[in-house]
Amino acid sequence: MSESGEGARAAGTGSGQRFSVGRKLLIGSGQSVEMAVAFVAATFLLYYLTNVCGIDPAVAGAILFVSLCVDAVADPLIGSWSDRSRSRWGRRLPFMAVALPIVGLSALALFAIPTGWGSAATITVALFANIALRVSTSLYALPYAAMTAELTTDYSERSSIAAYRALFNFVSAIACAVPAFQYILNNPQKMASPTAYVELGLLLATVVLAAGAICLLGTRSMPCSHGSAAPSKEAARTLASDVRELFRNRSFVVLFLSCLLCLIIAGSLQALNLYVYQYYWHLSTAQTQQAVLTLQAGFVLGIPLALLLLRFIEKRTAMAIGFIVLAIVQGLFPLLAKVAPFSAMPAIAIVCSMTLVFGFCSSMLFIAMQSMVADAVDEHDFRFGTRCEGLYYSSLIFATKAANGLGSLLAGVILAAAGLKGVQASGATPQLSEQGIALLGLLWGPGHGVLFLLILPILMCYRIDRREHARIIAALALRTA
Repeated sequence: MSESGEGARAAGTGSGQRFSVGRKLLIGSGQSVEMAVAFVAATFLLYYLTNVCGIDPAVAGAILFVSLCVDAVADPLIGSWSDRSRSRWGRRLPFMAVALPIVGLSALALFAIPTGWGSAATITVALFANIALRVSTSLYALPYAAMTAELTTDYSERSSIAAYRALFNFVSAIACAVPAFQYILNNPQKMASPTAYVELGLLLATVVLAAGAICLLGTRSMPCSHGSAAPSKEAARTLASDVRELFRNRSFVVLFLSCLLCLIIAGSLQALNLYVYQYYWHLSTAQTQQAVLTLQAGFVLGIPLALLLLRFIEKRTAMAIGFIVLAIVQGLFPLLAKVAPFSAMPAIAIVCSMTLVFGFCSSMLFIAMQSMVADAVDEHDFRFGTRCEGLYYSSLIFATKAANGLGSLLAGVILAAAGLKGVQASGATPQLSEQGIALLGLLWGPGHGVLFLLILPILMCYRIDRREHARIIAALALRTA
């Protein structure tokens, strides 16, 4: 971050600034690092560990859960550290620069696990490689998210920046999905080939390094509304005192719990998708690719829809609509597929309809949530007199990682309950009974649909709207003056 950031902080000006499209693209490109890792891990990692490395599904789910829990514990430490860090490049960029090469190397190591070492050694390597990948990704993603919250306090511009970040969620997912499904894992033999997953690791490392470097180079001179000089009050504070204040802020607690529940559900769904597509819907590899790409198409098409909707309704209302729609689609479509006349429809048509809607809703939820967190940071400053963007976003990503770990653990338990066993020989395809397939489809569809509705009572406790945020910003400006 440039020295102009300090001037902006001291003068109290520029906090509501807007950015050109080119600058927003540079800002948004950094989102690709976290999303590329999350997409590849959510889509392929559990399948790779069970069907290629031969790890039992429950153990594989436990590996993902433990590694994400370790990462989740590290997140608040990283966020608080970056809040207090001071350098000529600002608070955030040094963390991002150090983390980037580690993310690339960890991605290569995770998908190049030797399969002839025995189960104990394979499990150990998988666990530590996944921990390294998750923690290094957080070391980049947390300061990056905090940096985007510092750039402006404008209520609508924050949603716009979040939309550009959402755009790069799509770009990075497509950059990973198309080569993976079209060339690397384009048939059942390659889906079971260790060599193919080494290529997948190379693909992930390439996407991460390219996108992360573009963001670093493009944002290194951008002014920030909260620069590198910290007031003595902030410098003297401890992580424990900051965390206590977080949980005294109702807006933060609501966002934390909503994100936690939402991502437990989403993590479980993503971990189960390849299995459900193969066993319940009987999709081919090409059709699975089509479903994944339809999800990403829905996500990118949902960006302008979300921005349009957020011009007329509050962010909390947009999130509530998203959860209700997801509950309906996830709960009803798998059941309707077994009832005439819907049973006559091709399975791929039903799956793509579901993934398209899921993509639309995911886009709206992402944009609204990221913008709401930035608003809650302003409320925190108003109530407690401290800026802690890094800690806020690290706590939210703490919920994300813990939720993904719990989701993967839940997915492993569901697969074990359905009767799936780890492969005993290279290239073998595990089988499920008809009862196991029916149970898998029931828990994946209606089971997860009901869970989405449980988030609504919590979300309704969020109180920051457009008028309240304007009042907070005016009070902060008056206090600064």
